[in-house]
Amino acid sequence: MSTRLVVRRIVVTVSLVGGIFMAVENLWAILRPAPQLELSPSTTWITEPLAADGLPDYFQAVMDMGPRGIPPEINAAAAVWEVIPTRTSSENAIDYSEAHLSAADQRPESDRLVLPPPPPNGMEAAEAGRVLEECSRTPWHTADHPWLARWLEENQAALDALAAGARREGWCPPRCLPPDTPPTERFRTTPLLMCQLLPVEGALDRFSTALLARSMLRLGEGDIPGAWHDLDSLLRYGDKIADTPGALVCRTVAMALLTRAAHAIKIVILEGHPDDTLLAEMQRSLRSAVDWAPLASSVDTFDRLLVLDAVTVLLANPSGTLSPAPWRKAVYAILKADQNVVLRAANQLFDAMVAAAGQPTRETRRQAWQAIKDEIHDRMNATLQGRAWFQPYYEPMSEALSKRTVSPLIPNVEIISDAGDRACAALVLVDCAAALERYRLATGQPPATLADLVPTFLPAIPVDPLTDAPLGYRIANGRWTLWSGTDPEEDDVDELVIRDRS
Repeated sequence: MSTRLVVRRIVVTVSLVGGIFMAVENLWAILRPAPQLELSPSTTWITEPLAADGLPDYFQAVMDMGPRGIPPEINAAAAVWEVIPTRTSSENAIDYSEAHLSAADQRPESDRLVLPPPPPNGMEAAEAGRVLEECSRTPWHTADHPWLARWLEENQAALDALAAGARREGWCPPRCLPPDTPPTERFRTTPLLMCQLLPVEGALDRFSTALLARSMLRLGEGDIPGAWHDLDSLLRYGDKIADTPGALVCRTVAMALLTRAAHAIKIVILEGHPDDTLLAEMQRSLRSAVDWAPLASSVDTFDRLLVLDAVTVLLANPSGTLSPAPWRKAVYAILKADQNVVLRAANQLFDAMVAAAGQPTRETRRQAWQAIKDEIHDRMNATLQGRAWFQPYYEPMSEALSKRTVSPLIPNVEIISDAGDRACAALVLVDCAAALERYRLATGQPPATLADLVPTFLPAIPVDPLTDAPLGYRIANGRWTLWSGTDPEEDDVDELVIRDRS
């Protein structure tokens, strides 16, 4: 036998054996079953309720966490619900709220609040919106914008009902789904929790502009108690939303309501010159509004479950609606991932966010947020490992998903935290401004220091939520300047400044 023939046979044999080995190795990696979902706090975070398929029912868990069973007559959310012009998927409302009213009790469609207001002839809709926004920030008169004043008068009943509803004790808004999304349907292109609609909070965000515009009209025409009544309504709504643990998007609405109301109250104090009784009432409402549920409670429950629900839909989706193409289904079946790895990665990030939200000072919170952003950056840019011999495909796939898929789902809580700090600073600042005006009414001049306000007009020198130091204060030529954050002489960009206009 020639040497060439021997070499050829050896090469063929080695190639055949190598091919068989690689085929067996890949077949083993493909057919090896992926680990089953572990129901534990480190993976699913909740172990019940479970759906019929044995997976966590995150949607039902979130529904069960909210308040429920509050009768409409004491439910402030019902007052908002009845003035919304078109019910948002009302037939699919998750009726734990009892915010629904009977047909006899519902406000007629003509008495509901339609926004934006129709512009007058010759005015573009964008210009009308700009006018409405401007009138929600500065005092104005009927003669300035007759069409807007007329629209507010036509909607007086709806606005009065909205303002009165804020005085109800409870807060239990309905939760809705789009008409084509029944709560029994587990798997969709978009997870159920992401489909959830928040019609009351969304409406309040829009309605606040109308209440602010009416308060500024009342201020411009000398109705100081009426202006305060509308602004106090926004404070109360913001306080109710913020004090009820819920999704971060709800908290964003609450912070916006509180901040807008605080800036408008500042104008009422400086330009309306309310008497001591009204100023004292303002202070009580402002201090009550500062006390809201910890940010960590929303991060640790509602938004954590929202992300875990999204991961579950991605990795445990039996219907394949996320990847409808047949070839994608086949690839997904082969490159299956260990959802426990991905869920643990998500929970680790949420644990870090909960710890960051619970930090005692703004500076330590910012440092914690930065550490989380650095961690997410490292995950997104980490080199993904290759598959080793006889290693199942789901292991490198799990690593890829945990680094590249979970991170984009994580909400930017730092922005919401910062909005909370600024809302709190605005409330504290206006409370102190009211105390300064009460001192002036009592003595005829502003105090030399904020310490002079204690204990008659303030229980203690206010701490600035933006610096964790006392609020800034100076007096010059008989007029005072009060600020939160950066000294306005050093940085005149910061809007959290109140200057005496007397």
